[in-house]
Amino acid sequence: MSKIMKACGVNILAKTKSGILDNFESLCNGKQGYICKVNSEYLVNACKDSNFRDILNGSSLNTADGIGVLWAAKYLALPSSNPPFLRQLRAVWQAIYSLMAILFYPRYIKSVIPERVGGVDLMLDMLKICTKEHKKVFLLGGQNGVPQKVKEVVEKEIEGLEIVGCFDGDSDDAGIAEIINKSKAEILFVAFGSPKQELWIIKNLPHLHHISLAIGEGGSFDFVAGVQKRAPKMLQKIGLEWLWRLIREPMRITRIINAVPRLIVTTVKYKLEILKANK
Repeated sequence: MSKIMKACGVNILAKTKSGILDNFESLCNGKQGYICKVNSEYLVNACKDSNFRDILNGSSLNTADGIGVLWAAKYLALPSSNPPFLRQLRAVWQAIYSLMAILFYPRYIKSVIPERVGGVDLMLDMLKICTKEHKKVFLLGGQNGVPQKVKEVVEKEIEGLEIVGCFDGDSDDAGIAEIINKSKAEILFVAFGSPKQELWIIKNLPHLHHISLAIGEGGSFDFVAGVQKRAPKMLQKIGLEWLWRLIREPMRITRIINAVPRLIVTTVKYKLEILKANK
């Protein structure tokens, strides 16, 4: 049975990568659905936008794509204090020591959701399962031939993988659904970035006649194609990929603020509101 945990009201599958891949394999052969790879920005947006939160919670599977998601789930699971007047003070203190644990005792953070599963690594493993299950794949999104480059890279790496179509463009381009239907693809990877890709999937999935599963990929295509360079393994391991991307792309500062300090503030506020409501 799948164990679902909450992070800022969003359902997250609390399993390691192997467990997530087992679920993915089952979903490949099930009824039509979609998968969201949830990172810190998703949680911030879900707190601001109940419609987006409902889209996430309507998915077949949400994975934790970021250390911030693991932290939020752990922090929100920490017990409140008695007497009630100490609850807010304790909630702030819990935020401080749980954030420090990310660097100094990461096992503590992983006690609710056991593993951060990166979008790129998970995508490649999902493609291997598509090969095993003889599923036809379509790559949608990215610019300037990126999905075509991804096709070249992964077909060299994964023997027998059948990618039957690619489309590089924007979510507003007309006729995409018809192109996908003509390809007879069964698994669709969508890389428009969030929330564009989730909104596109919700709108178009009912019209994709052969697609059993759509997966939101964010920036994974750029990394697989080599357009973007991934952080060193050590930074990936301790959840500081965001710092690496900020150094390489200073213009991402707004997104980094959304993913780090704003997540902390949003999650603490979320917990304080719950405590206030439960007085």
